[in-house]
Amino acid sequence: MIKNSLIIIGIIVAVLLVMACSGTETLSQRNWGKSYETAVYNQMINPDANKSLNPVDSLDGQASENNMQKYRDGFKIKEDKQPINLINLK
Repeated sequence: MIKNSLIIIGIIVAVLLVMACSGTETLSQRNWGKSYETAVYNQMINPDANKSLNPVDSLDGQASENNMQKYRDGFKIKEDKQPINLINLK
């Protein structure tokens, strides 16, 4: 009787463990290979894109400079000065 109960409990635990490990599909699993497929698709649309080496003219100089300045400012370390409370417990 106890042996049968342990076998059933073992089977239930094994099934639950397999179900727990299966999980749901993650974002990286759903998008696996999308960048490759996009690159191949873009090359089929415009196969001569590598022959034009002109720079992109979609942003003017001032807008580009503002974007680069915001990007560089994001890496600056901001030190917030907090008050120091010294308590002498002697």
